[in-house]
Amino acid sequence: MKLMNKKINLFQFIKYIFINIIFLFNILFLIGCSSDPKIDFKESVNVFENRNTFSYVEESKKQNSELDAPINSLNIFNSKSYNLINSALNFPLEKQWEVDTKQSLDDSIPLLSEPIFILSKIYLINSNGSLLKIDSKNGKILWEKQIFENLGNSILGAPAISGKYNDQNDVTIFLHTGTDELVSIDGSSGEVKWKKKYKLPFRGGITFFEDKLFLSNYEGDFLSINSNNGEIIWSVTLGTDYSSVYTNARPIIAKNKIIVPGTGGSFFVLSSKTGEVIWTENISSNSQLPKIFHLGDIVANPVYYEGILYLVSQSGFMSAFDIDTEEKIWTLPIGGLETPVLSGKTIFVNGNMGSFVAINRITGDVRWKKEYDSYANIDSYFSDETVAIYKGPVLVDSKLLFSDHYGMLKILDANSGTELESLSIGKLAIAPISVNKKVFFLRSDGKLLAYE
Repeated sequence: MKLMNKKINLFQFIKYIFINIIFLFNILFLIGCSSDPKIDFKESVNVFENRNTFSYVEESKKQNSELDAPINSLNIFNSKSYNLINSALNFPLEKQWEVDTKQSLDDSIPLLSEPIFILSKIYLINSNGSLLKIDSKNGKILWEKQIFENLGNSILGAPAISGKYNDQNDVTIFLHTGTDELVSIDGSSGEVKWKKKYKLPFRGGITFFEDKLFLSNYEGDFLSINSNNGEIIWSVTLGTDYSSVYTNARPIIAKNKIIVPGTGGSFFVLSSKTGEVIWTENISSNSQLPKIFHLGDIVANPVYYEGILYLVSQSGFMSAFDIDTEEKIWTLPIGGLETPVLSGKTIFVNGNMGSFVAINRITGDVRWKKEYDSYANIDSYFSDETVAIYKGPVLVDSKLLFSDHYGMLKILDANSGTELESLSIGKLAIAPISVNKKVFFLRSDGKLLAYE
């Protein structure tokens, strides 16, 4: 028995020594792997704390966002192109119709595609690969065409859609589903005009401009494609970060330049004619740190207005740049996933962790700032605590509309940030969309609702 105990003790001793050697090896390995050059943290900001200070506008301007007058927008050819408009809409809101788009969010489908609106018709590509044409006046599905087969999931990227029409009101729709296929569809009949396969899957949204399609693929190539036949006009390699997240963000066009949101907090300004990179910058809050810390993909659309380019990184910085000189005009420690809304002299940002900020777009001074819950299900016995996600905003009749994690639509006075009322509409998959004196809500269960 004593001999057996000695053997057991010897075994335990050897086991103890072995575990400590492994532990020491791991420590030495981590130290060795962290031998980056010395990093200067003096200019760094902890964007995950709410203790960051902001410069505010003078008191007399806090209650006046200096907005443009409301106007009625009739068409949306490219997703999120309504974010420069104070849309005309009458309040109070009343529900007009609801239609099932035959899709829903789940773990395998984290994103739904935004619809577009052309000549009072809604065109929507669902996560099953079907294109729906819907009458925006009554919600009637005019036709449904199965364009893509066996999509599986949208982990790599959601379907994307863009469109155009000519002087004869002939509508053409352009689609991809995050795969390597791009399709052109007749907007009247739903018939395929052309379909092409490319070398790599596409990533992000499509932008139509002057008979060209602009979009990116997963290897970081940015392409200009002839919208009449699908032929590549030019392609430029911008690079990619393989740890990047899925996105619906798309390039925008301004002053014969293309602004391309990239991965790791980078963005690129290209010539729209040749694809030549004119200049590039990085707005990740961690841009000073090693690449492993770059979690700053730009998943919100860039915004351009009167010579100034505005970009929001998901990890914590928002910056304004002069598009011609590359000068950084101002930077704020505000990150976000949603595309900002701009009108007049104010840009409104749905920030990370429940912050909502109105900013003087020229100076970067804050007009007002509101804080909502950072987490959802905090006191729930049945659901796990999770980061609260807010969808929006959209600006209608000088009021801001956005929804919370629980499906409550909040309506704020855009001048003061005062909450005017709320409306239960259900959990949203995308930001509200306002067009032609209506506001549309695509819920996470795939239901599309129209209010006016």
